[in-house]
Amino acid sequence: MTRQHQIFKGTMLAVLAGILWGISGVFGQLFFRYYQGDALWITSFRLIVAGLILLGMSYFKAPKQFLDLVKVGRNWPVLLFYTFGGVFSVQFFYYSTIQFSNSATATILQYTSPVFIMLYMAIFNRKLPKLRSILLVLAAMLGVFLLITNGDFSHLLIRPLALVTGFITAFAVVIYSLAPRRLLHQYGALNVAGWGMLLAGIGSNLIYPFWRIDFRIDGLSIFYVLVIAVFGTAIAFLLWLQAIQYISPLVVNIATATEPLTAVLLSVLLFGMKLTFLSIFAMILVVISVIFLSRNEES
Repeated sequence: MTRQHQIFKGTMLAVLAGILWGISGVFGQLFFRYYQGDALWITSFRLIVAGLILLGMSYFKAPKQFLDLVKVGRNWPVLLFYTFGGVFSVQFFYYSTIQFSNSATATILQYTSPVFIMLYMAIFNRKLPKLRSILLVLAAMLGVFLLITNGDFSHLLIRPLALVTGFITAFAVVIYSLAPRRLLHQYGALNVAGWGMLLAGIGSNLIYPFWRIDFRIDGLSIFYVLVIAVFGTAIAFLLWLQAIQYISPLVVNIATATEPLTAVLLSVLLFGMKLTFLSIFAMILVVISVIFLSRNEES
C-alpha cells in the first residue's frame, strides 16, 4: 500500500468514526428525551458491551494471540494509562462537563484536543507544525464552533469547573490518541480496543453499575442503547484506532469533526432543525479543512 493510499484509508476511517459518533450522539439525545436515562448508566453499559464485542471478535480472529497483550507485564502500565487516562476519562469528564455547563460547551472544549496534540509534537517530538497545518486546524475548530453554536455565544456556559473538566476531556483525547501506538503495532487495534473498553467499563461500573436500570425497557429503548454501544462505541473506537495506524493523531482528530456535522444533519431530519447559511458555511469549512489537512500529510 502506497503512502497516499494509507493516508486516504486512515482519513476515511477517522471520518467514518466521527459519523458513527454523530449518529450515536443523536440516538443518545433521543434516549435521554424519551426515557430520561442516566448518562453514567449509558457510559457503563456502552463500555462493557463494546469491550465484550471487540474481545469476542479478537478471539475468533486470533485465538492463540488473544491473551498476549495482558500476559506481558510491561504492557500493563501503558494499557492502564490508555484505558483510564484516555478511554474512561473521555467518557466520564465529557459528561461531567455537560453536567457543569451544557453539551455545546463540552463538545467545543473537547475539540481543543488538536491544539494539545500539536503542542505535544512540538515539545516531545521536536517537530514544529507547518503554518498551513496550524491554519487548517484552526479553521476546522472554527467550523466545529459555528456548527454547534450557530455563532451564538449565549449557547456557551463557561464555568470554572466546566473549563477544568472540559480541558481534561481534551487531554484524555490526546492520551488515547498517542498512548496505545506501540500496543497497536504489536497486538492490533481489535485486541487493544477490546481490552481498553472492557477495563474502562469495569471502572465505570464501579461508579454506576449498568444493572441499576432507571428507565422503561421496551423495544425502542433497547434499540437506542444497542446502537450507541455497538456502532457509537465498539465500531467507532475500533475505526479510530485503525486510523491512527495510518495517519497522524492530528489528522485523525480533525477528521472526526464529522461528528458534529453528522449530528446537525440528523437533527435537521429528525428534529426539524433548520439549516442556516452560517451552519452550511461551517460544514464546508470542516470538510475543506479535513481534505487539505489530509493532503498536507503527504508532503
